[in-house]
Amino acid sequence: MALTEPSKARMAFAGGWWFLPGPLLWLLVIVGIVLLVRGRSGSSPWPGDGRETGIDVLERRVAEGELRLEQYRERRSVLEEKR
Repeated sequence: MALTEPSKARMAFAGGWWFLPGPLLWLLVIVGIVLLVRGRSGSSPWPGDGRETGIDVLERRVAEGELRLEQYRERRSVLEEKR
């Protein structure tokens, strides 16, 4: 059975989408590794996850008027010593 020109062209492009899974698989592997490493390092894998640090809480409390500046400085120095 001889192949005609149109059938050769169809065979060349048959399943042409198969080139995608390879690069997509590698992309998923790389993203998974990055998330795993960031998760084990103690930081959140997602930026801006909404966690407040102790210093953030102190700054918010000063801004809201709950703490005086002297109290803020004392408590911040204690938090910085623990690092």
